[in-house]
Amino acid sequence: MTVAIDVQQRLEVAIEVARDAGALTLETFGRSRNDVERKSDGSEVTAIDRAAERFIRERLAAEFDGDGVLGEEFEPKPSRSGWRWIIDPIDGTFSFVRGVPLYATLLGAERVDANGRPTGPVEVGVIVMPALDEVVYGATGGGAWRTQGSGDPVAARVNSVDRLEDATICVTSVDYFDKQGLSDVFSRMCAASGHTRGWSDAYAAVLLATGRCDALVEPIMNPWDSAPMQPIITEAGGRLSDWTGKETVHAPTLVASNGRVHDELLRTLRG
Repeated sequence: MTVAIDVQQRLEVAIEVARDAGALTLETFGRSRNDVERKSDGSEVTAIDRAAERFIRERLAAEFDGDGVLGEEFEPKPSRSGWRWIIDPIDGTFSFVRGVPLYATLLGAERVDANGRPTGPVEVGVIVMPALDEVVYGATGGGAWRTQGSGDPVAARVNSVDRLEDATICVTSVDYFDKQGLSDVFSRMCAASGHTRGWSDAYAAVLLATGRCDALVEPIMNPWDSAPMQPIITEAGGRLSDWTGKETVHAPTLVASNGRVHDELLRTLRG
């Protein structure tokens, strides 16, 4: 399978822009704790979150002015081209302001109709881990790839663990389950799986796509949290869905896995 020209063009730009935006965030990494504000949903935001998203929007507009934008920090921009970018300049602000290197810059691109509704899965995805100097990216038909530092790209593939009882599942925080009244679900998932670890925010998707964990589960999600995960994880051989099994990033929940433990994990979550 080959990559469509419009997909390849956007992938190349997305890698460059996300890398540059990630470098921008490093200027205040671990030094902006006094700059934190609380948004209406209780999540944290800093001036660098907003500056990085403005930077990304400006760079994308210079390359693809007709493309729409859905970002975490600013109002949506409608699409005139049939494409829309989904942006999270700092996924894991909680980690970022505390100097924990598991935050990421996320960038995805999907096709949309005239009313701004997605017409299919996200086709371009880039996850940059600025503090770890690691990048994972993927595009429909082009596979998934990982780079570390200045090294050459290496194909990213999920692992072959096929039993939930042997699987390592990543979550961002048990607090998220508690806030949704899902403490019993978290306990059931822990009992059914081999291990549960908090290696999350977007880093869990990096670990999953490169075979270092087996699944990730989130009870609270927005499209900008998960958009790039869809092409990366599926091109790496895995699966991504909401808790009902629908393969979308436009849902309030997320399950991603190596594919082999996906159905068993969904059954466990549903009880």
